[in-house]
Order: sequence, then C-alpha cells, then structure tokens
Amino acid sequence: MCDDEIVRHAHAEARRLSRRDALRATAVASGLVLTGVGGAAVASASPSGRVVDLTHALSPNFPMWPGNPPFTAVQTSTVGPRNSGYATRWLGFAEHSGTHVDAPAHKIGNGITVDRIAPANLVAPLVVISIAGKARRNPRALLTERDIADFENRHGRIPRGSLVALHTGWQPSTGGPDAAGFDPDAVRMLIVERAVVAIGTDTMSVDIRDAVGAHAAILGSGRYAVETLANLTSVPPLGARVVVGAPKFAGGTGGPARVLALT
Repeated sequence: MCDDEIVRHAHAEARRLSRRDALRATAVASGLVLTGVGGAAVASASPSGRVVDLTHALSPNFPMWPGNPPFTAVQTSTVGPRNSGYATRWLGFAEHSGTHVDAPAHKIGNGITVDRIAPANLVAPLVVISIAGKARRNPRALLTERDIADFENRHGRIPRGSLVALHTGWQPSTGGPDAAGFDPDAVRMLIVERAVVAIGTDTMSVDIRDAVGAHAAILGSGRYAVETLANLTSVPPLGARVVVGAPKFAGGTGGPARVLALT
C-alpha cells in the first residue's frame, strides 16, 4: 500500500511538469511513442494506428485449469468522502491464470524464469494460423506441419523471430480444458526452420489435454508460450506485431500478461 506522504509528494511533482513533459506524458498514455528528432517530439504508433487487445479480463468467473484455484480479489481500502484515501485490493491467483505466459521454467528443470525472458523477444511479428474449422469437428485437433505449409502458400512465409498464435475458436464462456493444440513436430519445425521466439493459443494450453509435447518442444528450446489469447480474429494472419507484457516475477514460471497487437 502506498504511503500517503509519498503519494502527495508525487502529485506535487507531477503538477510541476513542464508543458513539453506534460505533452509527452499524454502521448505515452495515449499509446504513442515519442522520439527526439532534431529537437522535436515525433509521435509514432502501429502502421494503421490500430491496437488490438489480445487479453481476456481476469475475474473470479474465468475458467482455470483443473486443480488451479480461482482468481480472488479482496477490497482492502476505499476512496473516502471528497476523494480522501485510496482504493486498493488484495489479489490472489495462480501464476498460469487467464491470458498468461509460460516461461521455460514451467516445464524445464533448468529453464529460465519469466523475469529472465529477453525483452527483445517480447515484441515480435505476429502470425495467426486458424484451425477453427477442424477444431469444430474434433475438439482435440492439432496444428500440423501441413497446416503451416498451407498457411504459407496462402499468406507468405512466416517471418523469423515471430510469435505464432493458434486460433481454434475456443471460448472461455463455453470451452473447458479439452481443446485443440499444437502437434509437437509442428512446434519443432517452427523453432528450427522459422526461428520463432514463441507460440501462443486461444485455448488454456498449447498442448491438447494429457499431452506435453508442445510444451516440451517450445520451452525446452528456451522460448516461451502465451496461452488463452483473445480476439485473434481481429488481427490479420500476417503483418501485425505483438507486444507481450510478461510479468517480472523473480523466479516465476509464468504469469498473467497484457498482450497487445499493433496492426
């Protein structure tokens, strides 16, 4: 909880911002990036200016993997009369809750923890491959090497250093842990031949239930995974970039993340 005196001091400092700094802060808060060019502030955003949130809101009703405790939120203080005081909550959740990152340490004994994922690997070209059609017919369908080849025939080669996200059509309101996933051979192909930095999925796991091969392949290569992504149909199959707001938990095996696509 913030100390009231520290917070009051911070507010006083904020009021002393120069006009230029205030404009800069406003631009950053609006999702723009400011860089100095010849003494001028230049704003840049994604090519089309669209930012798509690929993150589900985490709440006590959000489905969890069997055995994981539900998300909890307990109000610990509230804003008082005339805006006195501060509102705070105590949060409790399993590391792998909602839209979240799997670090190598989640599956690999000597794998790196979430705080050690290279920042450069958290910003990457985004590739979305859909197998929603066959996932409707078979809830345990797999993304195969053939699916990847078909995708590249239609859309072009997967860029090196990409995050490849699997769209299955899974929904948290109706879907359980039985859902489509990655064929481990397809993951190995993406690692070796396309040098991906990560894989992702709109389901609760990159593996189908009771399988571990996709986790072992991606995390065993020192890369990471993102699970339970949202809104994958709102971004193009190829051409967007993704920003993965992985948590920096010391020693963490993963954690909830805010994931944004820039299109």
